[in-house]
Amino acid sequence: MISPLRHALTFAAAALVACSAPATPAAQATATPPAATAATAAPTATPCANATLVTGSPQAPLPLASGATPPPAPLPVIAANTSTVPVYRLSIPPIAGKTASIDIMEIDQATHLLYVTDRGDNGIDIFDVATACPKYLRTIDVGSGPNGVVVAKNVNKLFAALNDSNVAIIDIATSGSEKVITKVSTGGKKRADELDYDPKDKKVYVANSDDGIVTVIDASTNAIVKKFEKMGDALEQPRYDTADGMMYLTSSDQNAIFQFDPTKDVLVKKFDVGTKCNPNGIAINPTTQQALLGCSSRSANATVLWDLKGGKAVDTFDQAGAGDAVFYSPKADRFFFAASNFNRGAVMSIFTGNPVKFVTNIATAVGSHGVAYDETNGVIYTQDQNPNEGALFFFSPPK
Repeated sequence: MISPLRHALTFAAAALVACSAPATPAAQATATPPAATAATAAPTATPCANATLVTGSPQAPLPLASGATPPPAPLPVIAANTSTVPVYRLSIPPIAGKTASIDIMEIDQATHLLYVTDRGDNGIDIFDVATACPKYLRTIDVGSGPNGVVVAKNVNKLFAALNDSNVAIIDIATSGSEKVITKVSTGGKKRADELDYDPKDKKVYVANSDDGIVTVIDASTNAIVKKFEKMGDALEQPRYDTADGMMYLTSSDQNAIFQFDPTKDVLVKKFDVGTKCNPNGIAINPTTQQALLGCSSRSANATVLWDLKGGKAVDTFDQAGAGDAVFYSPKADRFFFAASNFNRGAVMSIFTGNPVKFVTNIATAVGSHGVAYDETNGVIYTQDQNPNEGALFFFSPPK
């Protein structure tokens, strides 16, 4: 979700692994976050024959780039804020043994399929998550590195935003016969990044993070129906709100949230987040009309609760920050925040949905900035971008 150029400039001195730039993550210093003491009872481990149980920290030692200054060591883990659970690693066959470059992932909860954007194989990797032990099925070649992905269930299509500024539209009507049916150009010079789907108006909103463009695609006809230009820097995650029918969009560099009305395809308002956040991700609880922002700011190292009706921040949490994607599960009534650059070590942070309260953190690794949650089996997924792994992490939250 972060521009490759801005990402490179940000991490050059620290030599950190790139968390969402299309390029393969850079090397980091050898540093492993301190081990955490379990604060909550872990669920019973369920061994998966095709996966490996991670022993020790999920964060692998990372070599320091030649001539680079070592990054500061993470602050000590706060044991009361952390739970220890079994974390599994599932290798992705097309990129096994390579360093993964993965961005967004999404689960079709009805068909139990996990879609993962994989820049390493220029494809969408598909996994069967019908059980708590996921299985790799196949990869859809989209011809360019994919960034965002969204399921448009009521038109049987998958939309993927690509590095070449196109949006690949994939027919998913028949499992096993998925195919790219067309590509739509956003007209940008750089990548099409994140996107989300409005099932009511059957429209996809796509953000070109570095071109300042938001493109609206009719999901039925595959035609562009509107384009917003000169929207500013670092456009990040669009997110549709099923309660008010609005599409919201974060901007990290502008520390802002945009509100669009998809029925008319008009920009309604731009909100200044106010408190230091630099939001990348956003997830919405439509019942409360509150959104948890995936704040990326490394100076604030916090996350923000945003009130959609009032258009203002209503709470901040210092237990997690400096992250990216956020997902809300109405079934679990939980927010999951991939805080992959948190100053106490990379974590998957969990919050209750109503009221919003911090629950716990689970240690992950730098680069684990995406998140998907399987509501049937209660399993969290994120990417493993440790060097030469080419894999996913998956684990169950504590009960």
